[in-house]
Amino acid sequence: MILVPSVGTFAAYGASSSPSTFLKGSTPYGVPYEDWMTEWWQWNIQIPKGQHPVANSNLVKCPVGESGNVSFLTHNLQGKEEYSCTIPAGNAIMIPIGTGECTSDEAKSSKPADMIKCATEGDKYLTFDATVDGVRLNGLDQNYAISKIFNMTVPDDNLLDLRSGKWDAVTGGYFAFVKPLPAGNHTVGLSARVTNPIDPTYNFNYDTLYRLKVE
Repeated sequence: MILVPSVGTFAAYGASSSPSTFLKGSTPYGVPYEDWMTEWWQWNIQIPKGQHPVANSNLVKCPVGESGNVSFLTHNLQGKEEYSCTIPAGNAIMIPIGTGECTSDEAKSSKPADMIKCATEGDKYLTFDATVDGVRLNGLDQNYAISKIFNMTVPDDNLLDLRSGKWDAVTGGYFAFVKPLPAGNHTVGLSARVTNPIDPTYNFNYDTLYRLKVE
């Protein structure tokens, strides 16, 4: 099931130094990049549906999760949104651009190939743009990653209306995994869309601006 997908230009807000990102194959803070994807998904699926931006377009403060030295953010998948968030100084920031997951329950199979196909099908036809303080994050179009099979705990109240329980799962997708920003005010701009000519149920189109206070 898909969660999130050249678009948008964002004005600088705060420092304008060149941002840097963690990329697939790296081990931020001693943890493989792909394992951070599974950590993000486990946090994301735990947010009650009514408090998740995907289901509640009235949020102005974004939910922020933390795992070690990494802060997790998420967003709506449709339309133009702006969020205000506070991030601890020294934390990297992980935000989905386009990502999907699939449990063995959703795939009706425990075979890795079936689960991967289920998780990544919605990422086709994705185009996106990502900026930090108005500076484009380059190279992310080559940064599609797929996790190993992991165990995901799904609560009763979840944004995807998945059946609750503990399931084998897999995820794939693109993330903006931004290295720690200096203390102060910053912006992160993400815009993405999927226009799938075969299965339009995967389509989405969003333009999101995060106003971050790092302190």
